[in-house]
Amino acid sequence: MSAAGARHAYEVNRARIASLWAEARPVSADDAAGRYLARSGVALGASPAALRLHPALDYWHMQADRKPVCLGRFPALLALFEVDTYPRGLQGAPVPHAVALLRIYLAADGSLAPVPAPIKLTGKAGPALGACARLAPSDSTSRVMGMAVGIAPALRIAKAARMPVWAVPDAALLAHARWPCGLRSLHVFVDTRDPAQWQPAAELARKASACGLQVFPMVADMAHAEGVHTVPQFTATRL
Repeated sequence: MSAAGARHAYEVNRARIASLWAEARPVSADDAAGRYLARSGVALGASPAALRLHPALDYWHMQADRKPVCLGRFPALLALFEVDTYPRGLQGAPVPHAVALLRIYLAADGSLAPVPAPIKLTGKAGPALGACARLAPSDSTSRVMGMAVGIAPALRIAKAARMPVWAVPDAALLAHARWPCGLRSLHVFVDTRDPAQWQPAAELARKASACGLQVFPMVADMAHAEGVHTVPQFTATRL
């Protein structure tokens, strides 16, 4: 794709992300998104600013003949992924830039919608490497936070570890996660069930350590079933 084509795609995606986000509302415990989080072991308190519920989102599926078809409208949990930009240079204050939305299509009871791929990312609204769902503000006092893969796992870890935790959408992107300026300590959480997280977590730990952060690689036992979950147990380990 040409540079002009990429810029046009970014603008189209930016408008779409803004439109979907404006149509959504904060998550509550008694809506489909709140029920989904509860089934995933997350007791929802105040809704994170990076999460919203879209009440009825079209689900489009590409058929074998490459023709898109709408399979219906479903409630969807939206997670906003952002990266910091520096329009005034690195000495200026960072400005978060929304680059993608994760859409989790749901049934009314909080289970995943009966569609071919209920979890999807939108197209990107700019260079997205390093983008995170900022599920809590970073701790400006202790300057400590964690990084994990997945929205629900990050929220469960945050409650158990009592620290802000941001999320990346998949294991490979953990290696590129960007932490906020001024951070002193980064906890990198790895799910014991997912071997694909080990190498990216080690790479993130290496980068953070090279930048002068205290890095704490942590193994998290995140085994759970819908409706039943285990409080994450953490073990420090070398990656």
